[in-house]
Amino acid sequence: MRSIKKTSPARKSTKKGFKTTEPYLFQTIGKTEVHILGTAHVSKQSVDEVEKMIQILKPDVICVELCESRMKSVEDPDYLKKLDIFKVFKERKMWLLLSSLILSSFQKKIGNKDIKPGDEMRKAITMGRSLKKPVVPVDREIQTTLKRSWGNVGFFSKMYLFSALLASLLVREDVSDDKIEEMKSDDVLKDLFSQIPKKYESVKHVIIDERDVYLAEKIRQSTEGKSVKKVLAVVGAGHLAGIERNIQTKNDLAVLDEVPKRKWWDNISIILYPTFFAGLIGYTTWSQGGEAGMDLFSKLIYIKGGLAALGALIAWAHPISILLAFITAPIGTFVPIFKAGWVSALSESYLRKPLVEDFEHIADDSESVAGFWKNRVLHIFLVFFLPQFGSTIGTFIVAGKGLKNLF
Repeated sequence: MRSIKKTSPARKSTKKGFKTTEPYLFQTIGKTEVHILGTAHVSKQSVDEVEKMIQILKPDVICVELCESRMKSVEDPDYLKKLDIFKVFKERKMWLLLSSLILSSFQKKIGNKDIKPGDEMRKAITMGRSLKKPVVPVDREIQTTLKRSWGNVGFFSKMYLFSALLASLLVREDVSDDKIEEMKSDDVLKDLFSQIPKKYESVKHVIIDERDVYLAEKIRQSTEGKSVKKVLAVVGAGHLAGIERNIQTKNDLAVLDEVPKRKWWDNISIILYPTFFAGLIGYTTWSQGGEAGMDLFSKLIYIKGGLAALGALIAWAHPISILLAFITAPIGTFVPIFKAGWVSALSESYLRKPLVEDFEHIADDSESVAGFWKNRVLHIFLVFFLPQFGSTIGTFIVAGKGLKNLF
């Protein structure tokens, strides 16, 4: 392994006459100079510093804190506009899409007219392409990060974290220039995660700590090759300390790329859930007669299906989507792969395809409750959640009635 020399991150650092006002880390790996610039993703000064560093350093390789899929979306401003949302729901990737939309929407809200989220990455990519230098995405795929963090918490923790994410959509954050400068300090990042309950430490570990290791290893790998004399990496400032801790040793990325397997309870619940209701109806029929069994089965259809349809109606879904919510909810009791929310949202995404302006106005429309009915992208997620919520409530009501009759 090549030797590694380093200097600690600082607000102002100098190397061979180069000065920057941004958080900055310099290291040498073998004979390769590694310059790591810490940025805030909505800072004009960060954009200017990226341009300045590339012009002065003339790096052989430029690394950016993006995964391959996000780099494609950054390079293509029309990426979301071309998105086939029907295909997203068909492939059951709605959770990943929603998380990405929430993140981009939040960043857009704290930006301004002059700076778009990720402009410093965009600048690094554009200049790297024009100089015909390799531009390397060094972050882990966002889908992997989301799946690993999501798989580390239970159902109620998921609901808590998800509700917090949704709440952030309804808030517009006015951020001053001074506040943006504070965002370049890793202390702010540490303070943020010091506020969350201990039981969510696993989420922080996946989203921050694991990615520090991932970024460090990918940056280290970018120095390999005899022709690579200088590497410039552009990353969020909060990652500098973690990169510094991990870049000295080789790390196995295969472990960090693993997606959590379904837990034993998830597999068993697929069988137990329909078995419970089939057994409940069967036992009611046996102990109280066929009429009682049919009555419970009818309640399953009308209560569960009715509440799912009511959710779709409140979401102002298409009549076909409402009908499908009603039909699917009771079927999903015995065939868990069918979810009322998923089917109705799939229908809605086909019948009322989002327009280009819907994607463009997500950040603004998400600031008001009415915007979720107005914006077709947000509306589809509303059609997904409300029928599913109604169906779940119906499940508890029917189960309660069935057990009450028995005891």
